[in-house]
Amino acid sequence: MALSFFILRRTRRGLVTLSMLTSLGLATAMLPFGAVAQSTNDETLENTVIATVNNVPITYGDITLAEDELMGLIGKLPEDKRFEILLGHMIDRILASRAAEESGLGDDPQVLERAAFMKRKAMQDVFISRQLMQRVTEKEVAAYYEKEIQNGPKDEEVRARHILLDSREAADAVVVALKDGADFVTLAKERSKGPSGPSGGDLGYFGKEAMVEPFAEAAFQMQKGDISAPVKTQFGWHVIKLEDRRSKPTPKLEDVRDQIFQILIGEARQDIYVKMRAEADVQFVKADPVSE
Repeated sequence: MALSFFILRRTRRGLVTLSMLTSLGLATAMLPFGAVAQSTNDETLENTVIATVNNVPITYGDITLAEDELMGLIGKLPEDKRFEILLGHMIDRILASRAAEESGLGDDPQVLERAAFMKRKAMQDVFISRQLMQRVTEKEVAAYYEKEIQNGPKDEEVRARHILLDSREAADAVVVALKDGADFVTLAKERSKGPSGPSGGDLGYFGKEAMVEPFAEAAFQMQKGDISAPVKTQFGWHVIKLEDRRSKPTPKLEDVRDQIFQILIGEARQDIYVKMRAEADVQFVKADPVSE
C-alpha cells in the first residue's frame, strides 16, 4: 500500500503522473490488491477505498490530504511507517468527528469558525494547485532544461589525487621525492594519511565547492599533470596532483525533472500571488508587531 500511496502523493504534487509510470511499466506492479491495477487515471487511484470506519470510507485521497497536514511531524519517517500513521490519524478523525456530531457540536460557533477557515484554505489550495498545473507543464520543464542546463553555462570540475600528511616537513619530503622521480600513486599508498591513500590518493572528479577552500583554490589553479607545493587545511598538509579538467557533464532530463518542477512551481506560485496582491486593496488594521 505504501508504494501506491507514494505514487499518488507525487502525482498530487505535480512531480510525476500515473501515465508516466504506466509508460515505464511500473504502475501495474505497484498498485495494491489488483483492484486498481488497470487504472489509467489519477482519479481512480485517488478515490480507491483502503479502509472503512463504521461504514465511512477512507481513500488514498484522504491519506494524501492528511499527509499535507502532518508533513512537519512525519516527513522524515520511512514511507511504510508514514502510511501507517496517516491511516491511524484518519481513523481517529472519523471516530472523533462522529462523536462530536452526536454530542451536538455541529452548529457550535467554534466549529463553524474553524470550518470557515478551513474552507478558505481548501479553496486556496485547490485554486493554486490548478493554476500551477496549467502553468508548469512538461513542455515548460523541457524548455527550462534546454535553456538553463543543456545550453546554459557549464561548471568546471577537476580530477585530482592527493597525499595527506601530518606536517609540513613530511609534505616537503614528498615533494622532493616526486621531483626525484618517485611515482605519485605509490607514494600516496605508502604515506598518505587520508582514506584515499589505498587508491593512490584518487579523489575522482569534483567541483570547486566540494572541497575545503585552500585545497579547492590550489587544485583549480593547476593544469593537468601539475603537482602542487604543500597546501595546509584543517585536515593536515596536502600534496596535490591534477589529473584532468573538464566541463561538468550535462545531466539527463529525467535525472533533474523533479528539481526543475520544483523551481518552476516556486516561480509560478510567487508570480500568481504577486499579481493578485497588485490588484487587491490590502489595508493593515492594528497589525503592529507583537512584542515577545
